[in-house]
Amino acid sequence: MRSDALRARIAAAWPWAFAACAFALDVAAFWPGQMSFDSALAWSQARHGDANGIVPIVFVLAWRAANVFTSGPGGLFALHLALFWNGLACLARALRWPLSSGAVALAGIAFLPVSWLLRAQVWTDVGVIAAATCALGVLARAQVAPRRWPWLVAALPCCAYAALLRHNALPAVVPLLAWWSVLAWRGEASPRRLRVVVATICVATLAIFGLGRALDASLRERIPVWPSLAQFDLAGMSVETRQMLLPDSMIGAGLDVDELAATLRPWSNLSLYNTRHGVRAPFERFTPAELAALRDAWLDAIARHPRAWLAHRWHVTRALFGTHARDWPAELTYVDAETRFGDNPPVAANASALHAAIMRMAAVLRATFALAAWPYLLGGLLAAPFAWRRRHHLCGQTALVAIGSAWLLALPLGALAPSAELRYLGWSCVASVIALACVAFTSAANPR
Repeated sequence: MRSDALRARIAAAWPWAFAACAFALDVAAFWPGQMSFDSALAWSQARHGDANGIVPIVFVLAWRAANVFTSGPGGLFALHLALFWNGLACLARALRWPLSSGAVALAGIAFLPVSWLLRAQVWTDVGVIAAATCALGVLARAQVAPRRWPWLVAALPCCAYAALLRHNALPAVVPLLAWWSVLAWRGEASPRRLRVVVATICVATLAIFGLGRALDASLRERIPVWPSLAQFDLAGMSVETRQMLLPDSMIGAGLDVDELAATLRPWSNLSLYNTRHGVRAPFERFTPAELAALRDAWLDAIARHPRAWLAHRWHVTRALFGTHARDWPAELTYVDAETRFGDNPPVAANASALHAAIMRMAAVLRATFALAAWPYLLGGLLAAPFAWRRRHHLCGQTALVAIGSAWLLALPLGALAPSAELRYLGWSCVASVIALACVAFTSAANPR
């Protein structure tokens, strides 16, 4: 009897003990979190209260709240780690993974190169990974808990945070909201339940969308981000068609297609700005007439040259999903720096031997499949038929929600990605590995 009680206590406690140890390892390896230019810009906006929408306002507000506890990136870095590891611990507990195989599953999810290196960064994309992982784990707990509503309530802010951290993240949260709605109306009679569940999904999605619009409306000045994508597409189509499609107001006098073709690279829109005659920066203050001219030129070019647009987007998609070449910038994969911006105070980089060893490993793996998105996404697709066969059990449901979320984020990036930065697919990679772990490590004898 005592041995049964001991096993029960171990089963209940080990996911949290594992998560606490792994959290400490992440802190030792990466504290206070690595900052790119985007991170430093967000910190500056949080310090001065001058958010302009280039960095999503929710990220700036979260950083401002974290600054109450510690200056710099450390507070937000720790918050994202806490959300991520709490989500994995909840998932392991809900699926009743035993210590032996469960520890392997959690280590596989968290310490594969893409997951581990991205988790070191203080980025909006990493916040999406953390919040969506937490929401997924909490919803799994809600499925098996005697009282599901405390868990359902806890999942909502995670879903909202994940959805609002990036301009394109809301579709990835819809499968989580769908699962939330199914659990919320679990006791309803069957004929009425489907209509109520669909209505709840729509209301929750619109509520989060409305919250995002309200936060954007609170900005004193909002700079649109779409000009960056429009310029990139117009430049790519110009090279494909051998005719300059960028409006005159967006390029320097004398810039021609040959000069553009010599500098444009499919792995980043930043390559546009290496021309000798210059291309106008996309986040300047444009007049309404200039924005209208750019938008009209963009949409007209796509309508008149669809093959050129598809060819350009295919090059970008291959770069985004594929293995990165050694001569591409390392920043497309990870940033090992504490970038300064404006009057931000200097931040001491992690100088530990552990950090140095991980960065050496990253440098070796940077141009291999280990730091490409496609193997992780392929793993999720391979898990999909097994998850469907077990769709009436928690492991299958969790896997299907994760796969759906991964691809609702990934697929639109073929048309929307402004570069081949691995972080854009960070949640898609992690969610795919979670799905694979759910079907691989949950035994048929304990399907939950």
